[in-house]
Order: sequence, then structure tokens, then C-alpha cells
Amino acid sequence: MYVSESPTSSIIDRETDHLLLSFCTFCTLIKGKKLSLQNIFVLILKEEKLRNILKDLLCVDNNFELVKIFLQFEPTIVQSKYITKYLNANKDIKL
Repeated sequence: MYVSESPTSSIIDRETDHLLLSFCTFCTLIKGKKLSLQNIFVLILKEEKLRNILKDLLCVDNNFELVKIFLQFEPTIVQSKYITKYLNANKDIKL
């Protein structure tokens, strides 16, 4: 059975992707070096100011939704050894 996606849902998805990529560019510019999506994800986990900026851009209220959106954008990030290593080394992360 074929279920078509609503036009508004499509627009929201494209706008979310655009905002997320714009934020990645912003992070690259303020850090002064090229960053991978894994590095940007770690930055979001580390720095509350960057996390709050992204939450404001995406109109998200909590950190869980922010991480969920980032993982939906790049699902392979959970397989990254870099992310796993960071999370294992920082088990007391308070989001």
C-alpha cells in the first residue's frame, strides 16, 4: 500500500536538513577548521551554548529531541567508533 507524504512534512524535513547543514557550516567557521558530522555531534554534546543555538534554530525544546533530529539526519553516526569512544569516556554527560 502506498502512502504519500504530506507536502508540509516534506517542507519541514527539507528545512530541518538545511538548518542542520547551516549549523554545521557555522561550527566549522567558528572552530576555524573543517569538521566532520561526528565532530559536530561531539561539539553539541560538549558545549551547551552550541546546543542551545541549534535548539533555537530547530525550534526544539529539549536535548533529547535535538539528538533525535541529528540522528535522523545522519543515522550512521551511531556506528562511529569516535562517538562510542567519547560516550564511553564521558558516561556522566548531563544533557
